[in-house]
Amino acid sequence: MLTTDQKETILRGAGVATPAFPGVLWRQQRQRNAAPGSRTNPQAGMDPGTAAKQWADAINTLFVAYSAARAAQSLRKAEEARQLGVLRQLQCQGRADPETRNAAASGARKARRPRRTSHAMG
Repeated sequence: MLTTDQKETILRGAGVATPAFPGVLWRQQRQRNAAPGSRTNPQAGMDPGTAAKQWADAINTLFVAYSAARAAQSLRKAEEARQLGVLRQLQCQGRADPETRNAAASGARKARRPRRTSHAMG
């Protein structure tokens, strides 16, 4: 099972915008001397454990959505490949049938022709 940090790394690598970890926000708040409850830090004044849990829940929700989208994309590609395979198979059968019919008809014509008899010269 993946940790929340690993999930965040995967999401960032895929280009999904992820929320910043609350510890980063708290450091930014101290550096800017922002008041608790300011707009720069939505988790300001919140218990660190609660903020971390909300962050983990947000990452897990994003990861579930990302995983579902990847699975759906994979299923679409597999179905497309299956349909293309069926179409190619039908196309190949369509090309082989006239050749098979021509060969069979040719064989039938040859069988109906009377054999030439050789005339002995004498």
